[in-house]
Amino acid sequence: MKIESLELTNYRNYETAKINFGSKINVFIGKNASGKTNILESIYILALARSYRTNENQNLINQDKDNSIIKAHIKHSKRYKIDEHKIIFSKKGKVVTFNKKPFKKISDYISKFNVIIFQPEDFYLIKGSPKEKRKYFNLEIGQINNRYLFDLGEYNNLIKTKNEYLKTIDFNNYDKNYIETINYQLAKRAKNIYLERKKFLNKINEKITKINEKLKTFQNIKIIMTSAIEIETEEEKIEENLYLKYNNALFKEIQMNQTLFGPHRDDFIFIANDNDANEFCSQGQQRMAILMLKLSEIEVFKDVTEEYPVLLLDDVFSELDEEKKKKIINYLYKRMQIIITTTDLNNLDVDVLSKADIFVVKNKKIKKQDRKTEV
Repeated sequence: MKIESLELTNYRNYETAKINFGSKINVFIGKNASGKTNILESIYILALARSYRTNENQNLINQDKDNSIIKAHIKHSKRYKIDEHKIIFSKKGKVVTFNKKPFKKISDYISKFNVIIFQPEDFYLIKGSPKEKRKYFNLEIGQINNRYLFDLGEYNNLIKTKNEYLKTIDFNNYDKNYIETINYQLAKRAKNIYLERKKFLNKINEKITKINEKLKTFQNIKIIMTSAIEIETEEEKIEENLYLKYNNALFKEIQMNQTLFGPHRDDFIFIANDNDANEFCSQGQQRMAILMLKLSEIEVFKDVTEEYPVLLLDDVFSELDEEKKKKIINYLYKRMQIIITTTDLNNLDVDVLSKADIFVVKNKKIKKQDRKTEV
């Protein structure tokens, strides 16, 4: 899939903007705080109906305006057609449409357009909290399987209901049937979540091994999920084990006023050269490990959807050496559409620039320029 055009109205620092993208590499050059990242953010929002930079929709609306509109025309190679994606943000919330058809459930919309983003802040995938990492992997799996997002939403609602009930009871006063019914429903949803996470990580680790063989960065690399239960068993055993574990943990959960295990408590850990990357890898190695995850996701998305996602690279090439830059671009160039932001064209290889459409971002305007234009 490729973005043909993007239109922004009252979005962030742009009152109006329209961009016609090239089919391969698109480079946006501008000073810091000029609005380059806003462009990538708007594309990300079109895929996931939410920002990766803020939880407040009001922040997406240009000052003193009532609403913000992001609209794009996206070409899907396997269907040989161009679809219109549009999201309107206002004080009342957001309206998401696909070919002018509105969606009541956001989860029904997600997966119609796929993106992978690589940005300097991605270190949280190794250094961050389990909650931050779970959120990332949940969204990535959801991009290619919106049923997963449905199960996750149902599971989170059950956890909220159960935790609220745990706060109102004690060891001698609780409804055993009610708790066991919730635990039964939790086990069913949790099983589905675990199976999809396991399937996704298996695919990622298969791809990341092959990519590592090409980039020759680590002796070995993989991503594991740590959990309080054993998920390397038959599907029916997972649900049964979860149900029993929830019931057996009841008294401790009453004491702690919360559900103590399940998909909402798990963690994702990078293992590089047989060690935890957070503890034993340099910052440069950690950045490469994260990049290799993104490259792996690209291939997984392609296998599942039969189309490559759009790749968003937010000012990351300045931190990679020339050899790695060339290897990465050569690996990606023929596969997909790439959108890059940078403050300096010198951060990009001459060969990359020769293949790129270049846009200058300045004074709240976006203008296509010759490849040698400087800001």
